[in-house]
Amino acid sequence: MQPDIQEQIGATIRALRLKHGWSQDVFGEKSGLNRAHVGEIERGESNVTIQTLKIVADTLGVRIRDLIKNL
Repeated sequence: MQPDIQEQIGATIRALRLKHGWSQDVFGEKSGLNRAHVGEIERGESNVTIQTLKIVADTLGVRIRDLIKNL
């Protein structure tokens, strides 16, 4: 069974965050997102808005399309 879209996006975000060597706390500080919300996004428990995807992408130095390209 294929993971759902939210889980796939979350896994991509987590991988990119870890590539930067950032904890969820550090990522939260850099992005302005609550650390708990970052965790929900990465676990696929949050239906992320386009606005939040833009914040995440900008913080990670990528484009939104990079977060969703493997869907």
